[in-house]
Amino acid sequence: DAKDWNAADSLEVYEWDTGKYLGKIKQVAHTYKVIGNMNENQVAIGETTCGGRDELQKPNGILDYGSLMYIALQRSKTAKEAIKVMSDLVTEYGYASEGESMSVSDANEAWIFEIIGKGEKEKGAVWVARKVPEGYICVHANQARVREVPLNDKENCLYAPDLFTFAEKMGYWDSKSGKAFSYVDAYVPLTPEGLFLCEGRVWSIFRRAAPSQEKNFSADYWRGVKD
Repeated sequence: DAKDWNAADSLEVYEWDTGKYLGKIKQVAHTYKVIGNMNENQVAIGETTCGGRDELQKPNGILDYGSLMYIALQRSKTAKEAIKVMSDLVTEYGYASEGESMSVSDANEAWIFEIIGKGEKEKGAVWVARKVPEGYICVHANQARVREVPLNDKENCLYAPDLFTFAEKMGYWDSKSGKAFSYVDAYVPLTPEGLFLCEGRVWSIFRRAAPSQEKNFSADYWRGVKD
């Protein structure tokens, strides 16, 4: 239920998957009612785990992906506000899960929000969010989706301040190479196994969403046929 809180109140965080106690964070003045994966403001969040680079798999923080999602639902009126809530939380308290791809929506727009930790030695996370254009759909199935990261377009693309610099520091991308930055390539590189297990589901949704275009969605896409 929705509730008002006192300034001294806090929230204990337990890992969504295991129930393990992770720590305590400050509570906000008011939280919204949440039922399932949607709150009273029609903000909804779903997720799919996409893993990511091995050295980033043991992040340093107290907010796992499940807690992050449901705390954001308790604290947001819009999808964009939910993204800000999640980014502010991991900056302050750190992230405690592997790479995640989340769909964050409200009554008016939908975003894909992707996040991954910085490994055991650094607190926080790097993340990117892209708005799904009007009239389009996006499908994510245990793979990261965001490649291009448009700059200076806060209406359609948001990202962590160190999204590019952290990738460069870790050797995932070289800004002087002339190669465009890709979140997928930098942080969650695709693997043959991942493509085979995950992209068949993406293909299946697309061909059902546009049955008149099925001839353009060949099964060769997910079966690994060259080119």
